[in-house]
Amino acid sequence: MIPTATYRLQFRNGMTFDRAAALVPYLKNLGISHLYASPIFTATKASTHGYDVTDANEIEPSIGGREGFERLVAELKAQGLGLIIDIVPNHMASSLENAWWRDVLEYGKESRYARHFDIDWSRRLTLPFLGDTFDAVLENGEIAIKPDPATGKPAFAYYDNYYPLAPATWQGREAEILALTDKAAIADLHERQPWKLMSWREAARSLSYRRFFEVTGLVGMRVEDKTVFDDTHRLILELVRTGAVDGLRIDHIDGLADPKAYLARLRQEVGPACYITVEKILAKGEQLPDDWPVSGTTGYEFIASLAEVLVDDEQIDNLRQAYETVKGAPVDMRAELRAAKLLMVDRNFEGEFTRLLALALSIASELQIAQEESIVRQALRELLIAFPVYRTYGTAEGLPPTDICLLHRIVERVKTLENPPQPEALTFLSRLLTGDVPASSQEEATQFRVRFQQLTGPLMAKSVEDTLFFRQNMGLALNEVGASPSRITSPSNAFTMR
Repeated sequence: MIPTATYRLQFRNGMTFDRAAALVPYLKNLGISHLYASPIFTATKASTHGYDVTDANEIEPSIGGREGFERLVAELKAQGLGLIIDIVPNHMASSLENAWWRDVLEYGKESRYARHFDIDWSRRLTLPFLGDTFDAVLENGEIAIKPDPATGKPAFAYYDNYYPLAPATWQGREAEILALTDKAAIADLHERQPWKLMSWREAARSLSYRRFFEVTGLVGMRVEDKTVFDDTHRLILELVRTGAVDGLRIDHIDGLADPKAYLARLRQEVGPACYITVEKILAKGEQLPDDWPVSGTTGYEFIASLAEVLVDDEQIDNLRQAYETVKGAPVDMRAELRAAKLLMVDRNFEGEFTRLLALALSIASELQIAQEESIVRQALRELLIAFPVYRTYGTAEGLPPTDICLLHRIVERVKTLENPPQPEALTFLSRLLTGDVPASSQEEATQFRVRFQQLTGPLMAKSVEDTLFFRQNMGLALNEVGASPSRITSPSNAFTMR
């Protein structure tokens, strides 16, 4: 059944399944067809929202667990209502409460879950959860070797956190390891772990795993791998197949390596009757890919259009003049957006940018294409800044035709900058993104393309929603996700035409 109206409930913070079940008659009287639930799977103990999942195959005990969930479903069905749940395929909590993550910390590359998380295993797994550098917290006595209260095994204890040691570094010498107090010996033990504790301040520059936006507590998942998909969707699929859940809302679809392939696999598993929407921010004029097997987006574009139509066009200029008078400077949205994007590229996402740059330079070297690092850096930086949408949808086969046209327009726009990058560098990067490279470099080019696409979305979100909207508040009604404070508002007839 396609929903005609939904009512969203945010579980946790006192909202349980039984409390929700008691509200069902009221919700039915409102005229809704479906209850829309925030993430219901087990998340970190302090979670207020549920998007920091620690176990995707268990329903959160604190809000009623499986039994409470089934009581809610029974009440919904008794009233003729359906249920849509929010799922989070892009990431999980990088928390010691997450058994998969803890296993990776303990066993490193040998863990069964080492490839579940999007980790760069060319170096040690970075854990940016210290208040200062490792050396500083060690010197201050904030780190010690103690038995983990949960397992009894030796661990690096940092306040209430116990980071497990690799078995090879302590088994057979447990008493000796637990007796360690010498700082040099503790530092040496730390160096022999598959992970590396570091200050939270180093995350933007040195992180070794993909995160959700800038949140180091949320680690990216590799759901493009069938094993990872199966392991993270076991309970989700069960709930759909048994009829308990009628629809799925996919969180942050743009974070995935291959959204189309993910959605195709999900659709195959849940069947044609399951209602699926994706959280996707569309720029003005942008369309959802027509080959995605979904019913649509979660509606940011509608909210943006509604905000625009409710703003009086005739008063915008008056508001701008008053704002500029108070500010003492003209409003230049384009310049402010560029400044915000520069901040994100150069500081907040420095590590992601550096990784992309290294990939590009590696491919150039392999192809024996002379490219100076500074020149490629400038070209890559300007390409990222100029992107007008959240991302393209290239795969191992390259970019689809519509995205090739978009990339061409972006490159041409970059060439018109006051200090444009060298055309040869832009051409080289375009070749990587479109897949126009020899077979020997296709794998690396695909990796570059995926990482590029996974960066443009967070870059846009953090630049616009989390920076520009806070710096530029001339018209707060237009500072809405999916909208633009620099956009000319739409007349009502244009709104109704949409």
